[in-house]
Amino acid sequence: MDIDFESKISHSHNSSITVLLNDNHSTAWMDALVAVKNDIIGSNKEKMLILQSGLVTRLLNWIEDDSISYDLKTEAIIVLGSLGKGNSEMIRILIQEKTVPILLKSLTNFNLRYTEAILRCLRSIFPVNTESLLYIYEENQFGRTYIPHLLGLLKYSVTCQECIAIIFEKCCKTTQHQLELLDSHTVDLFAPLLLSDFYKVQMPTLRCFASMCFKNPTVCSAVVSVPNLVQVFVELMGRNKPSEMQLAAAKILTYLHRGGALEASDPVISRKTLGTLVRMCKKDRPLEENVKGAETLAYLIEVDPDLQMIASITDHLISTLSNYLHYKDVKKVSTDKKEVDWGSEMRRAAFLAFAALSANDEEIRDKVIQREGLVDQIMTCMLSPNQAEVAASLRCLQSLTRSVHQIRTVLHDNAVWKPLLGMLQSTNHEIMVLAMTCLCNLVLEFSPSKESLLQGAAVDLLAEYCQNSDNTVRLNAIWAIMSLTYCSSESLRMRIIETMRTDCLIQRIEDPVMIIRQKALAVVRNLLTSANEGDERDISPLSRIRSERRNGDKTIIDRMVKALGSEVIDAVFRLVRDQNSPVYVLEQALCALSNMADGPSCKAHIIGKTEDIQCIIKYLDTENYSELSLQLPVIQFITNLIESSEDESACFPNAGAYQRMLVLKTIGVQRILEDLRDKPDASLLYQNITNALKHFH
Repeated sequence: MDIDFESKISHSHNSSITVLLNDNHSTAWMDALVAVKNDIIGSNKEKMLILQSGLVTRLLNWIEDDSISYDLKTEAIIVLGSLGKGNSEMIRILIQEKTVPILLKSLTNFNLRYTEAILRCLRSIFPVNTESLLYIYEENQFGRTYIPHLLGLLKYSVTCQECIAIIFEKCCKTTQHQLELLDSHTVDLFAPLLLSDFYKVQMPTLRCFASMCFKNPTVCSAVVSVPNLVQVFVELMGRNKPSEMQLAAAKILTYLHRGGALEASDPVISRKTLGTLVRMCKKDRPLEENVKGAETLAYLIEVDPDLQMIASITDHLISTLSNYLHYKDVKKVSTDKKEVDWGSEMRRAAFLAFAALSANDEEIRDKVIQREGLVDQIMTCMLSPNQAEVAASLRCLQSLTRSVHQIRTVLHDNAVWKPLLGMLQSTNHEIMVLAMTCLCNLVLEFSPSKESLLQGAAVDLLAEYCQNSDNTVRLNAIWAIMSLTYCSSESLRMRIIETMRTDCLIQRIEDPVMIIRQKALAVVRNLLTSANEGDERDISPLSRIRSERRNGDKTIIDRMVKALGSEVIDAVFRLVRDQNSPVYVLEQALCALSNMADGPSCKAHIIGKTEDIQCIIKYLDTENYSELSLQLPVIQFITNLIESSEDESACFPNAGAYQRMLVLKTIGVQRILEDLRDKPDASLLYQNITNALKHFH
């Protein structure tokens, strides 16, 4: 005879629920509750029946009822904890029933078994539902958050320590959360837990420290100030410890470095932490450790050239990472019980590490890009349905496009610009911004991909993004346009002005984000130069100021000024008059006006506006403006303004220049230059000042 066990369980289940919901059967509640607890273990179907029966409300009412015994309350909480181990929909129902605030409020009544049951239940809910964690930070009946009370429970049992460490790790999501935990002395109270004899206490404690330190210099500083705590992390990173523990400790030390608490030159970082993370990338490690090791290593070395160099020559790292790219679709369950495509994750982690390694050094870039099939892999992953993999491949490409040699050779040969154009229209913000940063490098004047991009829709898309509400998008768009305008042809300049429109350019010149202002002014500066495509590129500021005026047909400047319109020029002058602008913004504004003064028709226009001239030459007052970067363009402005131009009369070739010199002399420019030349700290300006003064004699 076949027995329907499922029907039998459900019948028993319904009978127990009936008893628990009936006020007249209080003597049978405990047995019924134990029966329900046993029935729902491992069965999501039975758990859902409980949630749909209304029993959760009953159990929560008992927990709040002072007349109910702690034994019954504890069993009720154990049932809730079992329900909390179900799927996300079950946890959502528990949250709707206000389970978390009721349990937190009940923690103030201390009974060890009862308290441990509450903590276990909260431990089950918090990792799945992030909204519920906010209850931890709400004020309770004692006028403070629940954090101090939870910390006070650490001393009672290992279970309390384990659960609270897990809860705090999951509840530390924002800077404010990190500081709240710090202010509650979590660092001091958690430090001894790292020395616990119980691995299940040490690991969540390490993860909590990592969550607290991530991108928070204040917490990082507090952590390193605790005596011997850094050394404890180093010991937990030792080879004699489990790999999971080594990786967790290395992650904390990585965050301490990035948080400014440990220097890159500290052997703890440059040797021990870096070495541990490289070791985690080895083939003999589980795939999950490979991924976490590579992405943590990428974060460790991301901004420090010395660490990048050390990593590149440590234990064949580049070769090891290149092997990551050859994993096929390997789907396995991760430690947090999620199915993961480890082939995709390995590629993502490798690209992040390659991006960090090749961020600064040309030799490292060469080693990376020479790995067989790397660019092909980048191109393939740029089309992946996995958005995180796409973003990582773009970060790698971004680092590689910083190389002039690679832009001219491998990257051009593989036409990496083609998929980038499509990505400019991606709905994924991160991918769209990364694609734009790559294009910023590919549209530089030495890039052979520039012409192909211009034939596409690059200019139109960049002009559109210059008006985007997102600061990062606007910055990258105007940066790319700045690169396009450098040493560009007159036809391209006109196309950019027409596409971008002067009203948009004025908005960017007056943008609330100062670096966007700087780049917009650099666009104007590039437009107002006589330098043409093919002119020698010189990154020296002084050489560039000189080169911008010595080549080409200077009447192009007049045509560009006319195309821009008086509103744009007025916006530049407004910035020059604003003495509160940052030096790097003022420098670009002054350079733009210096270039403008080299236009034949512009000279005659400017010389008639003595107030505008005086607002420029005030930056030669070294007592108020000591920056060389401001004085150089002003001196060049004076030289450009005086020098004779193509439109001077053939009969009186220097008449216009002479008249302009007299105007400048009248407003005291000669005297200012002579005073500046005689100052002991003006040696770097001496040649420029001397050249300018020649026009006054």
